[in-house]
Amino acid sequence: MDASHSSLDQLSEAFADAVEKVTPSVVSVVGRRRLPGTGTIWQTSDASFVVTASHVVEREESIEIVAGEHDHLTASLVSRDFGCDLAVLRVDDLQAQPIVQRERPARVGNLVMAVGRPFVTPSATIGSITSIGAIRFRRFQTPTLIHAETTPLPGFSGGPLVDPTGAAVGINTSGLMRRGRPLGGNTGIVTIPAQQVDYIVADIVEYGRVRYGWIGVAVQAVDLPASARDNVHDQDTGLLITGVTPDSPAMVAGLVVGDILVAMGDQPLTDIADLQQLLSGRQIGSAIALQVLRGGSPVSVELTPVERPERGH
Repeated sequence: MDASHSSLDQLSEAFADAVEKVTPSVVSVVGRRRLPGTGTIWQTSDASFVVTASHVVEREESIEIVAGEHDHLTASLVSRDFGCDLAVLRVDDLQAQPIVQRERPARVGNLVMAVGRPFVTPSATIGSITSIGAIRFRRFQTPTLIHAETTPLPGFSGGPLVDPTGAAVGINTSGLMRRGRPLGGNTGIVTIPAQQVDYIVADIVEYGRVRYGWIGVAVQAVDLPASARDNVHDQDTGLLITGVTPDSPAMVAGLVVGDILVAMGDQPLTDIADLQQLLSGRQIGSAIALQVLRGGSPVSVELTPVERPERGH
């Protein structure tokens, strides 16, 4: 056997081992009339919950979790996040093993595997991450999502996207694909990154809803003026403020129409998805520093996000 065949065989065995590793953490979710979906056991600081796609749970009562041929459990809906198409389910005396999360950030080109378990036995398809971006529909743009060219088989929504070691990169859903188009025209599976799932599950468990930070600005991505690029590091675009809500944190801090947001703390703001991703519930009530271009000159502005009253920034 030559080296190339040996390497492919090793990779094949690694993915097969990964399926075996994650199977105890993946369950079937029976929450709608048609085909069941998949759920993933997710660990919080205090307990384990089942995370699935919101569209998989069409009813809020008589939800069943199937972890094995003779292992049927009753689940209750804790709450949902329609923005990311996720639902969190509570199962009393849940003994299943929580999935392990990948520690390193996912990158374009990584080989990954979508795992689903709408029935007793698991299924899996392999592909690569083709893009990491957002989905736009109407005037709304989601936070950063992962797009992978794995085959989204029926019932896979709610299951994990995993790397060759079996560590979760995120949770898959086809629900967001129905509402918009991914960046670059990608038609593969859509995955909410594991870190974002952590935020959503923690908020739902603690508050019964997902909280998002809000500063009260309307923005659009723009190219930075060539004369101003010396004031930022390796950044070609920023967020032009086109509107400021009265009495909002942005207005109180002195932000005005025409300002260009270029960074929050040490994180660059290159498009709307960056701002949405950074304004998580964890930012609520905590002062943050915004780096701004005003008339081409750099300005630092400090403000404190509040909980978002409705869709906004």
